[in-house]
Amino acid sequence: MKFSTAQLAQSLADYLAPYFPGVHFYEDPNQQGSKPPCMFLQQRGGEIKLRQAGRWLRTIRLDLVYLEQFNRPDLQQLYNAAAETLDEVLELFPYVNDGESALLRTYNRDYTVEPDALHYKFDLQVWVKRQNPLWPDEPAPYMQHLAQNMDVFEMEI
Repeated sequence: MKFSTAQLAQSLADYLAPYFPGVHFYEDPNQQGSKPPCMFLQQRGGEIKLRQAGRWLRTIRLDLVYLEQFNRPDLQQLYNAAAETLDEVLELFPYVNDGESALLRTYNRDYTVEPDALHYKFDLQVWVKRQNPLWPDEPAPYMQHLAQNMDVFEMEI
């Protein structure tokens, strides 16, 4: 299955739509033409670590930003209610790409309510395997070569 942040944003939008009716979802921060209430997803960094059998553990740090109309008297309550809803429904969510689906688990969920937005931050940990660019149809070999000197020395004791 292929993984992309653009498809991740679409999967999140599809999953969260029933919980946030009337909220527009954008893939990236949309500075012009945004209609509140809206949400958008930002990638805030990440790392990748080599693990066993040629697999890599990729950690992706994300920020789901929720915006409401500014200067509402109930803005703080709206953001807190949205954060509670996200806490309830974002432990697992479906990721769909090219007809294939998988459940993704979120880690390190945290939110901050600022005067202009709710920032709901979380991490994803995705196992990835690199394909060999020379042979894209073949799996990467477990061992590519063995460097070992097999000379025999005679020693007198």
